Amino acid sequence: MLIQKVKTAIKVGDFILRRNHRNKIDLKYLSALSLKILTDDIARIYLFVEDGIIKKIGGSTSKGGIKSTMSFYTSAMTGSPGVPRFILHLLVEKSLKKGSKMELFMITSPKTLATVNGLFGSKKVEIASFKEMEDLCKFDYYSRKNKYPDWNFQENHQPYPADLAKKHVLYHQKRLRSRQKKK
Repeated sequence: MLIQKVKTAIKVGDFILRRNHRNKIDLKYLSALSLKILTDDIARIYLFVEDGIIKKIGGSTSKGGIKSTMSFYTSAMTGSPGVPRFILHLLVEKSLKKGSKMELFMITSPKTLATVNGLFGSKKVEIASFKEMEDLCKFDYYSRKNKYPDWNFQENHQPYPADLAKKHVLYHQKRLRSRQKKK
């Protein structure tokens, strides 16, 4: 599905290659966006877009806004990354290396007042849940394409690319060996 068909998303930035760095990709945020928009804790949906085509739909409510959410992807070659972020990092790198334009878009919804139950009673609080937004975005996509975006492997019931999954295993094996040597 083309990003131009989406009516609710704003462009956040462009993915770029990093040179001589453990992490292969970075994100250049649009200068027109305020720091408040990039760091707002509001629930968000993010769209990875390759040459105008939506490749991944994800969502988050992590503290620190979209910048924080994307740091998990752009720093996936360090620490103890999970399979999805590690592989998405490498997929973005592969796309950039073949000359594709990789963009990041975001969708948000306003917080709403809701009654939330605690241990001893209820309280009205502002909530912003990304899960309902993410489910609706995926539903909308599926209703048009009869499948989910290519990089939504789990939803499509597809395995991750074998070569990239193997790189993830090797990364963690190397990391474990390195940690054992330090002991």
